[in-house]
Amino acid sequence: MLLPRYLLREGAVLSMIDRTRCRRIADIGCGGGEILVALSRRGHHGVGYDLSPTARECARQRLAETRQKGFEIIDEWPSGQFDVVMLLEVIGYAADPVQLLRECRDLVAPGGSLLVSFVPPGAGYDARVVQYMRCFPPHELRSLLVEAGFHDVEIINYGYPLANSTVGLMNLVNGFLVNQAERRGERVETGLLHRPRWLAPLGLISNRWTIKPFQALQRLFKHTELGNGFVARARIE
Repeated sequence: MLLPRYLLREGAVLSMIDRTRCRRIADIGCGGGEILVALSRRGHHGVGYDLSPTARECARQRLAETRQKGFEIIDEWPSGQFDVVMLLEVIGYAADPVQLLRECRDLVAPGGSLLVSFVPPGAGYDARVVQYMRCFPPHELRSLLVEAGFHDVEIINYGYPLANSTVGLMNLVNGFLVNQAERRGERVETGLLHRPRWLAPLGLISNRWTIKPFQALQRLFKHTELGNGFVARARIE
């Protein structure tokens, strides 16, 4: 199942990538690899990396089951350079955000871009559900990017109004999944919470087709701060 907020974020990220005319992409913190499936279908290629061995294996399985061969899931920090480096819902877990951004900057090819998605304070998400992820107001994230050596920072808002209106329901669903994981003695990995088979029927109402009207609607508000998520694009020379 793909949650509405994920789908709305994916739409914002893909729109930004379409504007770059890039091909080679690195996804740092790739989780279950869902966005790599969408990127591969659009002709992009590259690598996905995650600190979690479980996430890496899930991403490999997801790419295999969808027969998408554009991306390789790797077990070590990437080498080489990429047209786009993605850091989606990751920076809030970094002990040193600027250092992480600098490490990502080394992966960006000249003229390339870094995409960072983040959650602002007051977004409404249960801290336990997001594993106490740090939230950033847009001006702070912009400052961190500039400090790390990026320029031409563009930040857009996504999620309004659908993600805002469903945040309470998502907290309930995610809270239940976190409780289940903890009872089984498993490590909670937010990017993998929605893999249980019993959630699959909900995909009939939350999928890439049903979300399209809301993706179109959210573009009207992308230059506001009404939504509960942001995507920043920053470049290097």
